This record gives sequence, structure tokens and C-alpha cells, in this order.
Amino acid sequence: MQAGLLNEMIGFYRSESIRDSLGGTSESWVKVFDKRAYIRFKSGARKEANGEIYNTTVNTIMIRICKEVNAKMRIEYDGQKYKILSINHDRKQQATVIEAEVINE
Repeated sequence: MQAGLLNEMIGFYRSESIRDSLGGTSESWVKVFDKRAYIRFKSGARKEANGEIYNTTVNTIMIRICKEVNAKMRIEYDGQKYKILSINHDRKQQATVIEAEVINE
């Protein structure tokens, strides 16, 4: 992996359940760490569901090899949130390759 390709900063978030004073729980996303990344567009499509049109975008994200990343995390990049679809550890390139899809909220 060439270090010069890692020109974008992304944040990794994990879900945490928070209990309030009445005993109810709510889900909150907490930032775990930031990483430098190389991001490429992989695919995209315009879809319609229940009369609503939305765009799906899948990006390929490459970071230095990292064992702490898991599929339950979210990624934030350029003001958009991404859900992790797959994680591949490439030992030859010493990189972790992540497929991530934009979350349409």
C-alpha cells in the first residue's frame, strides 16, 4: 500500500445503549477512532420503494490493516454515514478493504 493514497480522513463509530433515569434505553453512536483512507466509488443506483425514490451508493474504502474494525460499526466521511457491508483483510498489501453503503436517512 502506498501511503500517499491515504488522503481522506474517516471516522469509525460503534453503537452504544444508554440507560436513562427511568430505566429506558436508547441507541447512541460513539466515535471510536479516526483513520486515513483511500476511497473509490464502486457502484450506485436509483431505486424506488413505497413511492419514494432514493439513491444507493457503494464505496470501496481502503485503510491500513486494522483488526478493531467490525461489521457492526458505521463510517462517517464527508458528512455522510455509511454502513459496512463487508471487510477483507489483505495481508499482502497490509490493508483492510471495506465495502460500505451510504445510509439514506
